[in-house]
Amino acid sequence: METDTKTIMTIRQAAREYGFPEYAIRTLTKRGAFPVIQVGKRCYIVRQVFEDYLQKGGERYNAKL
Repeated sequence: METDTKTIMTIRQAAREYGFPEYAIRTLTKRGAFPVIQVGKRCYIVRQVFEDYLQKGGERYNAKL
């Protein structure tokens, strides 16, 4: 069974899918609330990391080592 969910998303895609303003997600990424993938000027969010961040109520993301 194939799903249409992508592993990484742009800030715009995350905002649309999760119902947040783009500026709010952009501010969170600039503050380092969760890790992102930066490619040039583009910023990509890993879906699972963002969902974990939301489930923890906005607690700063700590990578499991």
